[in-house]
Amino acid sequence: MLREQTHDDVLRLRKEDLLTIPTNRVPVALCLDVSGSMDGPPIHELNEGVQMFLNALRSDPIASASAEVAIVAFADRAEVVLDFQSLHRIEQPPVLQTGSHLGNSTNLGAGANLSLNLLNARKREYEAAGVEYFQPFVVLMTDGQPTTDLHHTAASTFKQLEASRKLVTFPIGIGPHADMNVLSLFSDKRPPLRLKGLNFAAFFEWLSKSIVRMSHSRPGESVPLDLKSIPGWGEI
Repeated sequence: MLREQTHDDVLRLRKEDLLTIPTNRVPVALCLDVSGSMDGPPIHELNEGVQMFLNALRSDPIASASAEVAIVAFADRAEVVLDFQSLHRIEQPPVLQTGSHLGNSTNLGAGANLSLNLLNARKREYEAAGVEYFQPFVVLMTDGQPTTDLHHTAASTFKQLEASRKLVTFPIGIGPHADMNVLSLFSDKRPPLRLKGLNFAAFFEWLSKSIVRMSHSRPGESVPLDLKSIPGWGEI
């Protein structure tokens, strides 16, 4: 009978990966809304988009070695559903669900703060192993209005990190009820994007291409983005 992996096992493997695959890393945190209003087609399409995103990164040899993905789900509270690790260790991404123990409301600030905590922990591991890394990505996706005030302090931290070129933020509104004014608080460089319908696949395809492009550059270089489908997001 196989022994289930413990938290210590995961930490050991994460550190081993940095020593055995000393490639420049591109950490990407997906901070995703799983509140009650995401039930049905939205959560289904979101899961398919995440799967497509990981598959697209794996299809490029350099991005496959460089990109690391974490997933934070939030509703009443936030939870890590996938911590940072090399893509070859992710057989299947976790299936996101609504109506779970996380509740049904929209605590965007809790999700944003937890995503930053994950990034900071992984950056410390990079630095301890002597591995260089690119500006971390955080993708914030929500379909409603925050139900707490935590997003105000979180957004301030996001902007500070963005201004010092320590974070790349992509704020995404899902559907007609997403509060774009709230999402705009998280970035001065990239206006929030409202998905057309439930077109998660197109966004994640664009994001994977951007990360592939970044993984082929060097840390600190400006990387132009493909702006044909998402104008106004410039370069990273």
